[in-house]
Amino acid sequence: MFSVEHKGTLMIRSMTGYGAAERTTDEVRVRVEIRTVNNRSLKVSQRTPEGLGAAEVVIDRLVRERLTRGTVHVLLTVEPVGAAARAPLNREVLAAYWKDLARLREELGGGDGPPALEALLALPGVVGDEAVVLTGIKNLESLVKEAAREALDRLDAMREAEGQATAKDLAANLEEMARRVAAVRQRAGVVIQEYRDRLQERAQALLEGIEIVADDATLAREVAFFAERSDINEELARLQSHLEQMRDLLGASEPVGRRLEFLAQEMSREANTIGAKSNDVEIAREVLPIKVAVDRLREQSQNIE
Repeated sequence: MFSVEHKGTLMIRSMTGYGAAERTTDEVRVRVEIRTVNNRSLKVSQRTPEGLGAAEVVIDRLVRERLTRGTVHVLLTVEPVGAAARAPLNREVLAAYWKDLARLREELGGGDGPPALEALLALPGVVGDEAVVLTGIKNLESLVKEAAREALDRLDAMREAEGQATAKDLAANLEEMARRVAAVRQRAGVVIQEYRDRLQERAQALLEGIEIVADDATLAREVAFFAERSDINEELARLQSHLEQMRDLLGASEPVGRRLEFLAQEMSREANTIGAKSNDVEIAREVLPIKVAVDRLREQSQNIE
């Protein structure tokens, strides 16, 4: 009997997973979180702090080097700590405001003394915004890269673990299908003979008491017509070939999700054709669980990278 037992490690990866990592220095805390869900192609969506557009480019490149399918959600958090968390003062802008206000007070004949610094701090451009803080942190790009790579490593570990479980389930489904296909093949070998015997018995019953003998040539033509119309050998051969190909893909090191989906679709087509052509109750009983197994394979393959 055809067997789908796979020798070696099952390598497929799920498209669903999560990974996170952090890097912390005296100036900043960087955290990268990556979540992935099913998608026929690769789609990367990022949320990063304002002013770190360059980090998006870096993360996008790292993601695309590692993943080929799925929707990828990336969250980058960058938090300045310690002295780096202090928003910088633009001394040149502050000095210009100071001089302008001092000159204006003198021209208007205002009171003595310099302008209050507290009032100047609220003026535009005196205090830098968050983007200015982040761009001033040393080695920020390398910290983002390190955190992103580690997050991807953890994401891969989770996707591989889930992929192993899926691969075992796939292998079990393939083994069940292989047993059903073998049963159909064995049954198909006797269907024609049973049809011939039933046809001959029916003809003899109808002609009983009548001086007419059933023509063997006519009977043979009818049996041949039935055999041609109900021949499922080609469909069985293709279905078995698809089973073998899918079995081999479970151990492939490269992404195989699209090929598994295609094979599952082809399996469904062959199973439907076998059910329609067989004209046999016992074969129909075997085809039904084959269809159920194929639907399960197709559903599982949609979550494989």
